[in-house]
Amino acid sequence: MGFFTKKQIKSETKPLAGASVIPEEFYGTKDPVVHYGQDKKNIKMDRPIKTNGAGFSGIFGFFKSKIFLYILLGVIFVAAIGIITWYYLNQAGLLGLKEEVVEEVVVEEIIIPEVEVQPEEVILEVVEEPEEVEVQPEEVILEVVEEPEVVESLISFEDKIIEFPRIILTNSVDTDNDSLTDIEEENYNTDTGIWDTDSDGYYDGQELGNLYNPSGVAPVKLIDSGLVQEYVNPVWGYRLYYPIAWKEGTVDTEAREVLFSSITGDYVEVLVYKMNEGESFTNWFGRKAEGQFFTDLISFESRFAEQGYKRKDGLVGYFIRGQQIYTLIYHPGVTGYIPYRQTMEMMLQSFRPSKTLIGIPEQAVLPEAPVFDEVEEEAVTST
Repeated sequence: MGFFTKKQIKSETKPLAGASVIPEEFYGTKDPVVHYGQDKKNIKMDRPIKTNGAGFSGIFGFFKSKIFLYILLGVIFVAAIGIITWYYLNQAGLLGLKEEVVEEVVVEEIIIPEVEVQPEEVILEVVEEPEEVEVQPEEVILEVVEEPEVVESLISFEDKIIEFPRIILTNSVDTDNDSLTDIEEENYNTDTGIWDTDSDGYYDGQELGNLYNPSGVAPVKLIDSGLVQEYVNPVWGYRLYYPIAWKEGTVDTEAREVLFSSITGDYVEVLVYKMNEGESFTNWFGRKAEGQFFTDLISFESRFAEQGYKRKDGLVGYFIRGQQIYTLIYHPGVTGYIPYRQTMEMMLQSFRPSKTLIGIPEQAVLPEAPVFDEVEEEAVTST
């Protein structure tokens, strides 16, 4: 490969004195010849000029050069040193890549000797069937149990203490102020918001206290209304009315104590006592009515013309017939109020010690009350 490819242009100028002259062999692509006779100091070797070859000739020329060879040998040398270094470091365990040595655990095999198991002998027992034995039926002995004798209580009925309600008790709610509480009006089909339900001129409580029907147009008697029924004591023969919604029950076998109970827990107790021979009601009252005052009693006549006494609050009543004293006592429920005070009055008014021929008179019909709304309308139109 030549150092020059183009023709050199000869300089027409003369070389300066002392300057080196390039031999003619360099021209015309001739190989230069070293002239050894020249002064070494004046010999100047120019470096070849690199040229850029067209296509791949320049690249292939580089791979053929000594520089590429030196680089390749350097890379191989460095790689070899790295591999050798990695090998010795790995063997020394400095890189942590050394394979762990797994010790083999040898499990000894345990040989269990075989033991012959001889089957047990099964002995079959012969069970003899039991002989049939006739069973004689046992004789059933019926014991005659005598009925126990009825032992009377040590405290006789006459010696029992009579319980009385407190004298200061208030009625339950009465919305329309017709002397019937709202609870009572449910038993007599009356309206809790109307003073006179049947509009016959009598207010509801007034009709009930006189044994007339408060929910029917006069004249209608209470016993014919289907709202009450008459009780007749089977032993002592006394009679009285009580609400059909109530229950009656006899306490003792002699029917000397009878209860008439409501659904609210209030009840009326009727007791029959005997006075001692020659004893007056006043003496009996002082002996039996503990905690009560005779001055709190007022005499009255029932609708069947029976004479009696009742306490001022109307919760206790007495009727005397011969040696018997019939006592009616109202017992309030758990509320402490009196929801059936007018019902108690109705029972006192209907009480008769025995059957009587006296009847209740027919109820008089009142004239129609004026309609105030129509009067006001007439007054307005007239003006």
